[in-house]
Amino acid sequence: MTKIEQKIPEGWSVKKLENCFSFSAGGDVDKDCFSFTQDEAHPYPIYANALTNQGLYGYSSKYKIAVECITITGRGDIGKVFYRKGYFTPIVRLITAIPKQGIDAKFMSFSCSRICFYNETTGVPQLTVPQVQKYKLMVPPLPEQEKIAGILSCWDDGIEKLSALIEKKKIQKKALMQQLLTGKHRLKGFSTPWHEVRLRDIAEKITRKNLNQYTNVVTISAQNGFILQQQFFSKSVVGEDLSSYNLLKCGEFGYNRSYSKGFPMGAIKRLDLFNVAPVSSLYICFSVNEYMDSNFMVNYFDAGLQNYELYKVAQEGARNHGLLNISLHDFFNIKLYIPSDIAEQKAIAEILSKADEEIELLNKKLEAFKQEKKALMQQLLTGKIRVKVN
Repeated sequence: MTKIEQKIPEGWSVKKLENCFSFSAGGDVDKDCFSFTQDEAHPYPIYANALTNQGLYGYSSKYKIAVECITITGRGDIGKVFYRKGYFTPIVRLITAIPKQGIDAKFMSFSCSRICFYNETTGVPQLTVPQVQKYKLMVPPLPEQEKIAGILSCWDDGIEKLSALIEKKKIQKKALMQQLLTGKHRLKGFSTPWHEVRLRDIAEKITRKNLNQYTNVVTISAQNGFILQQQFFSKSVVGEDLSSYNLLKCGEFGYNRSYSKGFPMGAIKRLDLFNVAPVSSLYICFSVNEYMDSNFMVNYFDAGLQNYELYKVAQEGARNHGLLNISLHDFFNIKLYIPSDIAEQKAIAEILSKADEEIELLNKKLEAFKQEKKALMQQLLTGKIRVKVN
């Protein structure tokens, strides 16, 4: 008797997946029935999104699957399980599992998501139908499967709605930034004209070196700001001598001239999580003077309001170490349009900070929901907690 069989609850059974599903593997879609645009001629999604059923890789004029099922990714990020309901044509290496009699597809999508599918072959990591079929699961009677699936689906609905709310709040904040950081909407009580300045007028270049050999080297992530380089690259990519690195202090800024998604002209971030930290000498480092509110500038740079100016001075063609070819002189010579009154800067920054706090609270709530659902799955899908079935 296997370990899984020793733990089965009363009334449950242990089944191989081949006894729960009819399996098939996806294939290439015929070119003559494929389109990137959904229309009357091409109504069926290819590899449908689990939540919206929208085609992720285009649309087809014919479909292969039209029943409730689960899919398991066989290539790339292998072993990802999704519940499917609707017409779609699975692409290459997408394994489709159609439930047999007495098996609820949605229940099995939750249960199979807990399996750690692994690649048994060398070369390109991939899963095959024969590999997947041999895995075992504990399976309750169909009414209990349906009840468990209904409970966990309610949690998924809550997580989906909260995720949608977070995205809505992010969009609202972006719109607010465009209004407040450009002067299109002025806050009540402020009427002093805004003015155009050069970055050199409000900032000072930092050239201090890491002579004390601090080892907590950080890098700029466009999405997350300054993070430890070892965390970003999953390994250390620096040598033993760090004295040539620039040393930033908390509250100072760095400009990473590498372009990335959402940051076509590179990212300017403030060091917040470290008292001091060495950074690559390829970064342009600076601090803002006493006439500028640092929090206002964080939002200004995050909104990308400097991008047009950077675009004008970025040289086409040759790149230096994969970076945008922007010189120190040109960088500090870019124009900024900002409030003359630092009190207005602070007021704008405070409003945007409250928006960030609201999003952060929602993100923490979302993470708590996910952890609670995970714990509940552990209890329900192993029979440690039994549900009542009418």
